[in-house]
Order: sequence, then C-alpha cells, then structure tokens
Amino acid sequence: MERLLQPDTGLMVWTIVTFLLLVAVLTKAAWKPILDGINGREKKIREDIERAEKANADAQALRQQYEARLAEAQRAIQDMVSQARQDGERTRSELLTAAKAEAERIIEKGRRELAGETDKLRDELRAEVSALSLAMAEKILNRALDQKTAQDVLKDAVKSMSEAKR
Repeated sequence: MERLLQPDTGLMVWTIVTFLLLVAVLTKAAWKPILDGINGREKKIREDIERAEKANADAQALRQQYEARLAEAQRAIQDMVSQARQDGERTRSELLTAAKAEAERIIEKGRRELAGETDKLRDELRAEVSALSLAMAEKILNRALDQKTAQDVLKDAVKSMSEAKR
C-alpha cells in the first residue's frame, strides 16, 4: 500500500509527456479552430451591436423627422382653421353689411312710397273737398235759402269734411 502513495517518476514523466502532446495536438488541431470560432462569433456580435446601434440612431432620426413633419402639419392645420375662421367672419360681416344696406334701401323705398301715397291721398282729399264745396255752394245758390239755412248747410259740410279726414 505504501507503494500506492509514493509517486512513480516514470509514470509521471509519461503522464506529463502525454499531457504536453495532447496540448500540442489540441493547439494545432482544435485550439486554433475554437479560438477562430470564438473570435468570429465575437466579431459577429460586435457587428450586430453596431448595426443595431446604427438602426436605432436611424430610427431616432426618422422619429424626429416625423415629429417635425407632424408639428409642421399641425401648424398648417391651425393656420388653415384660423384662415377659415377669418374668412367666415369676413363673409359674415360682408353679408351683415349687405343685409343692413338692403334693409335700409327697402325702408327708404317704403318711406318714399308712403310719402307718395300720402301726397296722392291728400290731393284726392283736396279734390273731393273742392267738389263737395262746389256742390254745397251750388245747392245753397239753387235753393236761394235764407242766411240761416246757408250757415247750417256750411256747418254740415265742414262737419262731413272733418269726418272724411279721419
């Protein structure tokens, strides 16, 4: 059993030589492809990160462009709404002014027509009064009445004229 606990130098040498040969073979055959694979993967990951960062930057720039366009569109819409309101107010004002002018014209025309009708009615009334006066004078003269009767007839005529005016 003691022998098991003591190292065998020959076995140790062969173990070290075998280990070194295994490392040399692995270095030539497997280590280089493993490192190449790890380096290739690292490079690919780095490139993917760079592409993702570039895509993110592009997306941010595009987002800012869209936000700027949206803000510009909103300003344009506000300008259009404001212009439409101004146009509506101006049109309303013009229509109101035109309506007032038309109402004044109609009122003035009505006043002129009323004045004309009033003058016409006055002329007709004068003509009637004249005709009545002549008719009464004729009756008075035809009857050859006395003074008292003539005054009564004149009073009746004046009374009928004043009623006719009303």
